[in-house]
Amino acid sequence: MSTKKNLVWLALGFLAFMSVFGEQWRNPFEPVVTRRESEQLNAAMDMAATNPVEAIAMLRAENGPEASAALDFAIGNLAFQANDLEPAAQAYQAALDKLPKFRSALLNFGRVRLVQGQTDKAIGLYRTLVADGQADADTLQLLGHALLMEDDPVSAETAYRQSLLLGPEEADTRQGLAKALMRQERYTESALLLGPLLKQDPFNAELWSLRANASIAEGNYADAAQAIETARRLDCANSEMLATLGDIYINREQPVEAITAYEDAFAGTQPSSARLLRAAEGLLLTGDTAGAENMLARAESGLSEAPRPDPDSARSLLRLKGALARQIGDTAGAEAACESLLRRDPLDGETMLLLAEIQDSQGRLEEAVMTLERAARVRGFEADALARQAQIEVARGRYNRAVELLEAAQAFEDRPHVARYLEQVRRLR
Repeated sequence: MSTKKNLVWLALGFLAFMSVFGEQWRNPFEPVVTRRESEQLNAAMDMAATNPVEAIAMLRAENGPEASAALDFAIGNLAFQANDLEPAAQAYQAALDKLPKFRSALLNFGRVRLVQGQTDKAIGLYRTLVADGQADADTLQLLGHALLMEDDPVSAETAYRQSLLLGPEEADTRQGLAKALMRQERYTESALLLGPLLKQDPFNAELWSLRANASIAEGNYADAAQAIETARRLDCANSEMLATLGDIYINREQPVEAITAYEDAFAGTQPSSARLLRAAEGLLLTGDTAGAENMLARAESGLSEAPRPDPDSARSLLRLKGALARQIGDTAGAEAACESLLRRDPLDGETMLLLAEIQDSQGRLEEAVMTLERAARVRGFEADALARQAQIEVARGRYNRAVELLEAAQAFEDRPHVARYLEQVRRLR
């Protein structure tokens, strides 16, 4: 039986039970039903198993301003079970209008708001339960989830820890707490929680992903690769995890392993263009031009089919196509890609540096110098542009000018290898 069906049967059965006790059960957190309402609830419980629409209609016929909030609550549960979220929300709100502290209505109303993505409203409902002392482990867990979705990991951590006091064996709560700690950059604490969880549920891909991300955040790429490789052997690693594994192998200068990971990640799927472009960039760094070309073709296909192509991905595609063309010796293609990029963004410093490199390789030194002068006026690219211009001046025997350029480059960013080069050029004057 599904979770929603369990909610319906348990709630309706409990409301029928309350009717037997009448006034003895009256409190601000749960409604009292009349004998007739109890009979209607029991009948609705039976009918809902085969015809939930008719069960809702029957309860609505009995409902009204003077009726118990239990009827509105039962209608909300049946609508929620049918995934009719807004009618469910309206029914729960009606129940709360009659009994503002109705515990079960607050709890289930919060569930609906979470499914609807209205996490701020869910948080308000769950905090009402906490303030009234009516929050159980389940409520606190849901509050933690909502707070995490609202990017409030500190409060989420508090909710999860309180939930664990009441339900210490709840794996979902521990997983939520691990995520909250990750968001606070408390990676070691998060990893300590993930270890026992993985022993209990070794086929849980999300747990392995969290373990890998915690290791990456700490700069421990070997452990991250091991975590994803373990998930891979257990056949529970998803495409994003395998693509991340490819990135790790690129960073560790293991191109063969990287290519295998990328191939597995993208086999039979159409990942995002951004993901494909990151893979292509990594493959270019390893010199695998064929693999990079394949990734770029797939990324270009995805962008062309998208109703609204991401402009950043489109620029990255052009830049990487230019880099690929440069590697395979297609100078004209590389230059065309650079010119296209600069028409889109005249202040693209990275592209200017690549274009200057192409112009320099063809002996078009004056053009290269002009391009580098433009790049030197772009914030963040001054030092690189000046240093590269100095190299051209050294090649032309203009050592005094090269020294001036290198000194200017060091003024923007003091780098040891440039300082050594500067001393060498000074000795040439």
